Amino acid sequence: MILMDHITSLCEFLPDAVVLTDGQGVITGVNRRAGELFRYDRQEMLGREVELLVPEYAREAHREHRSLYNRHRDVRSMGAGLKLMGRRKDGSRFPVDVSLSPVVTSAGTFIISVIRDTTERITLEEAMRESEERYRSLVELSPEAIVVHAMGRIIYVNDATVRLFMANSREEIIGKALLDFVPHEYLGAVRYRLEHPAAPGEERAPMLIRSRRRDGEEFFLEALASVVTNSGAPAGQIILRDITDRVRTEQELTSSREQLRELSTYLQSAREAERTSIARELHDELGGALTALKMDLAMFEDALQADDIRKAIAGRVDSMSALIDGTVKTMRRIITELRPVLLDSLGLNAAIGWHTEEFQNRTGLVCDVRMPIEDIAIDRERSTAVFRICQETLTNVARHAGATRVDIDLRVDRGTLFLTVRDNGRGISPEQETHSKSFGLLGMRERALIFGGEVTVRGTPGQGTTVALTLPIPDPP
Repeated sequence: MILMDHITSLCEFLPDAVVLTDGQGVITGVNRRAGELFRYDRQEMLGREVELLVPEYAREAHREHRSLYNRHRDVRSMGAGLKLMGRRKDGSRFPVDVSLSPVVTSAGTFIISVIRDTTERITLEEAMRESEERYRSLVELSPEAIVVHAMGRIIYVNDATVRLFMANSREEIIGKALLDFVPHEYLGAVRYRLEHPAAPGEERAPMLIRSRRRDGEEFFLEALASVVTNSGAPAGQIILRDITDRVRTEQELTSSREQLRELSTYLQSAREAERTSIARELHDELGGALTALKMDLAMFEDALQADDIRKAIAGRVDSMSALIDGTVKTMRRIITELRPVLLDSLGLNAAIGWHTEEFQNRTGLVCDVRMPIEDIAIDRERSTAVFRICQETLTNVARHAGATRVDIDLRVDRGTLFLTVRDNGRGISPEQETHSKSFGLLGMRERALIFGGEVTVRGTPGQGTTVALTLPIPDPP
C-alpha cells in the first residue's frame, strides 16, 4: 500500500477531492479536500464502500455502473455526459463531476476518482439559461426588428424582422451575410462599424438608413448596434426601428414651416404693396383734391373785395384753411406710415434719418443716429424689412421703455448689415421677451428670418434694452 499512500500524499493539496478505491469499491485513501467536500473525517471514510458518497436512491445503480466499469476499465474524463450527485455526511446532496482513472499495482487494480463540486457552475448555467430564455421571449415579442449576427453572418432574427423585410420565413434571412440587406450607399459605414465595434460602455448614435421594401415602397430605419453573447460566444445585435412615420411627419412639419414662411413673405409683400397703393391714392387723389380746395379758397378770398362780405366770411375761410392744412398734414403722416416715400425715392439711409427725426419731434426723446454717408445698396424687400424693424423698435421704446434717449447705429461690414437700437429705459425682462403675446418682437424676428437674418433682444434692468439686427445682404446687381 506504499504506492497508494504515495498517490494520496501527492493529491493532498489538489483543489478537487480525490478518492481511491479498490476493485470491490472500498475506499482505501482520500485527500484533505475529499473530507472537506463530503464533511467526513478521513478515518470515517476509509474501509467503507464508495457508495457512502452516493445518495441512497442511486446506490444500487452506482454498484452496477461500478461493476461494468471494472470489466471495461479506461480513463473517463469529467463531465462525460452523466448527471451525478454526491452525498454529504449530513445527507445533503450536491451535483458533482467525476473523472476515473485505473491504476494497476502489485497489490491489484485501484481506481482514482477525482470529484469536483459543480454547484456553482450549474447555478450559473441555470441562470444563464433562464436569462437567455427571458431574452428570447423579449426578443420574440418585440415589435422592433432584432438581428443577431456572428462575424457578419446572420444567425438569428425575430418575427418583426421577417415582417420588416417582407420575407416569407426566417430561413430566407438566417445564414445570409448582413451586408446583403444593406443599401449600397451605406455599405462603407456599416462595414466600418462591423470592423470597429463599440468598446464596452461606449455609446454610439443610431444610424439612419433609407431603403426600399420588396414592393418598392421607401422606408426609413434607425439601426442601433451592440455586442452580446450568443451561446457563450461574442456576437453582434442590431435593433432596427422603423421610423418611417416619424421621418415623414418631420418632413411634413419642415415643409409646413417652409410654406408658412413663404406665406408670411407673400403676406408681407402684399401688405407693403397694398400700403404703397393706398399711399399713392391718398397722395394723388385726396392730396390733389385738398390742394385744389385750398387754391379755390385762396381765389375766393381774393375775390371778396367788399368789406361787409369779407368780414362776414373771413373767419370761416380762415377756419376752413386751417382745417385743410391739418388734413394735409395728417394725410402726409398716414402716407408716411403706410409707405415712406423717401424709402423708395432716396433709399434706406434717408428714410431712417427722416423717421428718427419725426420720432424725436413727436416723443421728445433724444435720438443719436450713426450711419454711412453714402446710401446702402440694398434691394427693395430687404430695405423695407430693415426700415420696419427700426420703426417697430422705436414704437416699442415710446410705448414701454420709459427712456429719454435712443442710440441708432446702422452699418454694413463684409456683406452683412448691422442695425442696433439702444435705449436707456427700464430694460426688457426675459419674461417679456419670450411672452407669447409679444407679437412685435415675433414680427421683427420673422422679417429678419425670411432673409436669413436674426434679431436679438437684450435687456438690463434699469439700464435699457438693445435690439440688434444682423442681416446678410447679397452683392448689388
